[in-house]
Amino acid sequence: MTTGEKIEALRHEKGLSQEALGEKLGLSRQAVSKWEADQAVPTMDNLVELSRLFGVPVDTLLRPDEPLPDKEKKPSEGITIAPDGFRVTYSPVLTQKTKWFIIIVALLLFVSVIGNLLSIGYVQMLQTQVENLRLRVESVAAQMQQADTEYAPAEGKTEQDALSDYDIAYDLQYNPNKTVTTTLKLSLSARPKELNQNTETPKFTIQSAGESWTCAAILEQDNSYVGSTEIPLRDAFTVYLTLTDRESGTVRNLLLETVSGLEKEFDISCGYTWHAGDNGSNPDDNVVQVQNGVTTVSGTVSAFFYQIWYRLDGMPMRCHPVSARMVLLQGDTELQSAAFSAPEWDADLERYHAECAVDWTVDIPPEQLQLMMEYTDNYGRVHQLVQDAKDGGETEITFNF
Repeated sequence: MTTGEKIEALRHEKGLSQEALGEKLGLSRQAVSKWEADQAVPTMDNLVELSRLFGVPVDTLLRPDEPLPDKEKKPSEGITIAPDGFRVTYSPVLTQKTKWFIIIVALLLFVSVIGNLLSIGYVQMLQTQVENLRLRVESVAAQMQQADTEYAPAEGKTEQDALSDYDIAYDLQYNPNKTVTTTLKLSLSARPKELNQNTETPKFTIQSAGESWTCAAILEQDNSYVGSTEIPLRDAFTVYLTLTDRESGTVRNLLLETVSGLEKEFDISCGYTWHAGDNGSNPDDNVVQVQNGVTTVSGTVSAFFYQIWYRLDGMPMRCHPVSARMVLLQGDTELQSAAFSAPEWDADLERYHAECAVDWTVDIPPEQLQLMMEYTDNYGRVHQLVQDAKDGGETEITFNF
């Protein structure tokens, strides 16, 4: 049996509801529910209190291979169980040998609990890394499949392997004051194997699904054509050096490359988790509490930012957060806000993380409140996610922009 299953079984034996058990421990019903569903592990203090309430060792609660004691079995000689079933009294005076035995067992139990907690944290970290790796593999596979799709120009024939060298450089441009706010700035170069500068007119053609853009191609001294332009952000496009014969009008489209996965390359996946309790150390309790008509939002927010789409050439993530804040809203009205710490890169988990502490009190019911996560990336784009305040702290939220 898991720890959660044991807690649920012992609670039923005592005839307690989740709410009643939470009251005895000074916790919410949601915290007990998460324990029993094995979505969270009780703290050491809570384990000791559960051990006292149920009359079972902490080690029995933690170890899956340790069965629950037989409740019908009569207590051992010298042990008295009170009528309420919650207190165990050991009558005999402990000998020195027994004391040492208890101390050794306690130390072993402490080491076991610490080891289990560390193992749980390590397993969760591995699960995160495996999930990120799986998403990357799927993304790269999709990117490779998309890279095989060439968007051909409507005019002329396409020639492959007709260039001795080429380069496509691009970066995102963001201007909220423009009609098209997000564009790609392209810098192109191509050196054809066969150069007919006296008879052919050159230009670069950028082709996407149902769309096409062109820019001038200027011949350099090294016999390569260069050009630059801006196009709307598209997930994939194909670049050609288009050469048109001045006499016959024959068009040759010399293929450079198909670039794909751009929307994900300039995208970030983001999530955050609320932690309640002192110094935000208890993830089991809801951070939103209501008492006497007053709503309190108190705890620590742990945010993480990562990217599951990586360029095939091994370049690192190009889009990353530069600032973030948590905001308390009532409709469109901003009531309170708190800034996150500067996002820092975690090389082990390959993601950015930031933290923010909040302690807000308002005379408004939580049903009318919203919590908004807002962050700005290195291109100046502002992203927002709004969550109902009544749901705060009960789930981990992950979202993509």
